[in-house]
Amino acid sequence: MTKQASMTWEAEYDSIRGLLMQKFLPLRFAQPFEREFRLRMREQAQITLRSYYWLLFLLFPVSYACIFYDRFEGGTWQGTVSDFASIIVVGAVTFVVVLTLSVSAFLHAFRNSYFLYVAPLTIIILTILGLNSVFLSDEVLQQRSTYPIVYIMMIVYGIANMRLVESTLIGFGSMLCVVGVVVLLDMEGMDWSLFALYFGLANFVGVANGYVVETKERRLYLQERLLQLEKRQLNNISERMVQLAREDGLTGLANRRHFSDTFLIEWERARRERLPLSVVFIDIDHFKPYNDNHGHLEGDQALVRVAKAVQLMARRAGDLAARYGGEEFVLLLPNTQANGAKEIAEELLLQVDALKLPHKASSVGPYVSISIGVATVVPDVHIAPTRLIDAADEALYEAKEGGRHRVVVSQGL
Repeated sequence: MTKQASMTWEAEYDSIRGLLMQKFLPLRFAQPFEREFRLRMREQAQITLRSYYWLLFLLFPVSYACIFYDRFEGGTWQGTVSDFASIIVVGAVTFVVVLTLSVSAFLHAFRNSYFLYVAPLTIIILTILGLNSVFLSDEVLQQRSTYPIVYIMMIVYGIANMRLVESTLIGFGSMLCVVGVVVLLDMEGMDWSLFALYFGLANFVGVANGYVVETKERRLYLQERLLQLEKRQLNNISERMVQLAREDGLTGLANRRHFSDTFLIEWERARRERLPLSVVFIDIDHFKPYNDNHGHLEGDQALVRVAKAVQLMARRAGDLAARYGGEEFVLLLPNTQANGAKEIAEELLLQVDALKLPHKASSVGPYVSISIGVATVVPDVHIAPTRLIDAADEALYEAKEGGRHRVVVSQGL
């Protein structure tokens, strides 16, 4: 992970921790938290309505059963026809709105335009319900006609799972619509004390409930995001630890352990498929005198430069370049014949020569050089895997004994 990415992670982590430590959580986050949270709220709202739409239909007849309670005697309506018609018509409109909201919850577009669906429909039905009592002549029915309003308010501030600002806009917006219509049309019969009691109180209780719900949702969102950040950081650390366990810290090549594990895997694959497997051992000539004369810092730089040249030889997906130890490197070349491995070794020799790294203490020449041993075999159950390693090492020894700066191919296992 880069330093910049790490700083970004730390800044986001500290920001979330700071928000969670606040006693009163703000109802608006900085971007991109706010945008993601609102999307989450819309998704949760859709899930909630999909899960509990049956509860809306269950509570609907209950609220209207409370209105009609004891208003029928012997199957006869005890009231005026206009009151009965008014309640039935408003009830039908309410049912249509509830049905529309329930059906919309199953539409994909509903999530992206959730508030645009809910707000106008709910404000219209709450305004109609609020005005309904004006047309009722029975005082008992006027009071009971408030039950559906409480029912709708419960949906707005609870089941609909909207943000507090949105819920408040619908609740108090519909309340103001009722007041505006009554005042504008100079309608008589409105019991303002009752109106303030049920509509105002329902809104204030709803606002309190909405605040609790939203702050809880916001806190859960932040906690989940914090857990995701921590999990991602742990994964990055884990991946880095695995990388460090398989990688040489100086050169960036595979380390000896990684080479050994991969070698055994490729050995078994080559044995099953009867394919050749080649190993190329590389040693920097007179490297100890190089360190003594040029210093260990220059020695490390030389190792890195040679390692890059070795890495360039691992061209195929299955090829592996590794630092075997000290100034020794190794190339693992699956499905490569001896001639092909020799050509790669000779090319590597030329690549290192082209670096022209000065070497004052070399008996070979004025620049850093390498000696290379190559061994190839088609693995067999009768051949130990270490035999191929030993053969390449022996070929490397022959290259050194033969004057260094050369490639020697093993003549057979």
